[in-house]
Amino acid sequence: MSTDPPVADAPRLHLSDPTVRTFAQLLVNVLLAGVINFTVWFAITFFVFLQTRSVFATGVIAGLFLVAMVSTGVWFGSLVDHHRKKTVMQASALVSITFYVTCLVIYLVTPAEEWTDPGSVRLWVLIVLLMCGVIAGNLRSIALPTVVTTLFDETLRDRANGLVGTVTGVSFLVTSVISGLLVAFDGMRTCLILAIGVLAVALVHLHFVKVPEVLSHAAAEGSRGRSTSGAP
Repeated sequence: MSTDPPVADAPRLHLSDPTVRTFAQLLVNVLLAGVINFTVWFAITFFVFLQTRSVFATGVIAGLFLVAMVSTGVWFGSLVDHHRKKTVMQASALVSITFYVTCLVIYLVTPAEEWTDPGSVRLWVLIVLLMCGVIAGNLRSIALPTVVTTLFDETLRDRANGLVGTVTGVSFLVTSVISGLLVAFDGMRTCLILAIGVLAVALVHLHFVKVPEVLSHAAAEGSRGRSTSGAP
């Protein structure tokens, strides 16, 4: 007969905890923004290939996106470290919306035949601006893990980080299907309108999310640390 002591249940995230509820709202917000941002990027890739039939053009798009992600990672990390996480997420959505509105205007005023030329200046302006909007959305995915570290102790971080990973995986899983359907239905127009609408909803929702003071204190500590390190 075994005499080993019973193993205590691992701590869980309970929605009855206000901190967990706030984290859940941030998760949903980041999920919506992540899905729509990646949808835009997949959509422009599909759109360019269908319009130009140029594999080279789609390859350049992928290369530009990779370089942009790598080159902005350190800067984005610094922004997240030294500013309030909620403010960073709000700024991310606002910047993305601005780029998408600009792209929608360009798309609507440009003749359809312009998109069939892989060397078209307007086509590449559209691509670069869309890429900037999508890259700005990466601020959210960088900010979310820091929220986990700040809000939860070591006994709960594994579960919270697991949910963050799930959100990221779901974002990638559904975007290719959604973007393909949108491009097949109406080119980039509906995709951009949907992106602007979803991000606007996410921005308004985030405004009403009450972020715990601990996140504000963490941002303040980061700002003080930056000032101290830069002092002569």
